[in-house]
Amino acid sequence: MKRARPKHKYEFIYPTQPVELLKVWHYRWEFLRRNPQYKQDYGRFIQQFGNWFRHRAFWYETKLRIRTWSEEDEDYFYKKISPVIAKLCVKWRVGDLFPPERQFDLEGASTPRDKRTLCPPTSIAPELNWDFNTIQTMMERGFTGTGDSAERYLNHLRVEFDLDWPIKDLVDYARRALTYAQKNYHSELRVRRLPLPSTRRRFDQYDSYLKIWDLAQLGRTVPEIAALAFPSENISSARQKVRDHLKMARRLILGHSQEIR
Repeated sequence: MKRARPKHKYEFIYPTQPVELLKVWHYRWEFLRRNPQYKQDYGRFIQQFGNWFRHRAFWYETKLRIRTWSEEDEDYFYKKISPVIAKLCVKWRVGDLFPPERQFDLEGASTPRDKRTLCPPTSIAPELNWDFNTIQTMMERGFTGTGDSAERYLNHLRVEFDLDWPIKDLVDYARRALTYAQKNYHSELRVRRLPLPSTRRRFDQYDSYLKIWDLAQLGRTVPEIAALAFPSENISSARQKVRDHLKMARRLILGHSQEIR
């Protein structure tokens, strides 16, 4: 029995963000965490809820949170604590409320206990972490909210852009997403033993191909077509050009027109 071809692959694509954008997030946080008012707001928050977290885990320590939080803890967090976090995040335009002493490099940073890599809180809008209605609406419409993801199925790619990024970074991101996706798509075609797409554009020649083909279909001979189509060229060259054009026209007409992309 002939082996079935592998199924088409559906994949999410996460090209790295532009370096300049990573620097934006990095320095925005470096200045913010030194802000006296931010320090004061965070200090008040910890004074109010710090003991509760220390006996369990902070909300961003995902692995520890899964192990230590009970259902009652989850309910208490979302009813009593998360509204306070959300309010402060909106005030400071950050996606999460991190301690001012937390430092990040361009690769992110790990939480001390959870060992999970995090990005600076300045890398995401507060609404995309704490406004659950906004999050639900975006998910229902196919957005991730990160502005740096894409998904591919077959030869189609859907890319998400964050329009708050500078146009230079958007174009750079689009180029890398397209390059990465096309490379994976071609790899998939090779695995499935399917031909790679061939691209040929000769718009300056197609009208000539069609004209010569149509004349041949009317019964005109090669010498006659050469005299009509290329009257200023020498006879030998003109006749060879007619033969070449007929060959290309025949190829495109009999199944290769998909190469015109």
